[in-house]
Amino acid sequence: MPLEDRRGMRSVAERKASAVDLVLHEIRRSILNGDLPPGRPFTVPALTEQLGVSHVPVREALRQLEAQGLVVLSPSRSAIVTPLDPDDLRAIYRLRLTVEPELAALSARDRTDADIDDLARLVREAFDKVPSEDFWEPHREFHAALIRPAASEWDLRLLRPLWDASERYTRLVFDPVGEPESFAAHRGHVHEELVDAARSRDPERVRAQVREHLGSNRQTMLDRMSRIGGFGEQTWAARGESA
Repeated sequence: MPLEDRRGMRSVAERKASAVDLVLHEIRRSILNGDLPPGRPFTVPALTEQLGVSHVPVREALRQLEAQGLVVLSPSRSAIVTPLDPDDLRAIYRLRLTVEPELAALSARDRTDADIDDLARLVREAFDKVPSEDFWEPHREFHAALIRPAASEWDLRLLRPLWDASERYTRLVFDPVGEPESFAAHRGHVHEELVDAARSRDPERVRAQVREHLGSNRQTMLDRMSRIGGFGEQTWAARGESA
């Protein structure tokens, strides 16, 4: 089905915010609600017409979406939504749940007051930036700071690609641009609970809080993936392959 016939893509020409952020949000929203399902091809000219903007922000948005792993671009100015797989998500989080809670617990007693202040600062910085795309960098740095000072360079080499891979899924579910106030209020509170756990310097509390946070995020994403297409979650990737 051509993009022009899709009911869900809305013009962003009259909305306030940077054109690239708005295009990023609208394409991501269309991926999230199934208007652009995994494996479905679309073109830059179709996007510019549907969104009511020039090709420049569309191309920049698509480059960012490709870097995030959400779309795959071709030299012919076409793209497809990257297929997602719930088993892939489970594998990513199985590794994260094995490593991150333990490193956070090991860090608990060695964390200084300055370290805790830095965690709180990163939460403020991340959620003060909503609805900008700038939200994601301090959010990622916050999760890195949670495992310091225990994390070695080898730990970080393992976790960085896992963070890249999981963010691809996270960006589809936790959208700071679509509902900025409710997003900032709820997700900010969740991350403040992690700061409170770190402030306690109790390794068991820190371990449990990080595990709960990652496990809850994983389940939210799996539930959302299952609902998007109206199919069982195992068909998410297959749906893209047959589109």
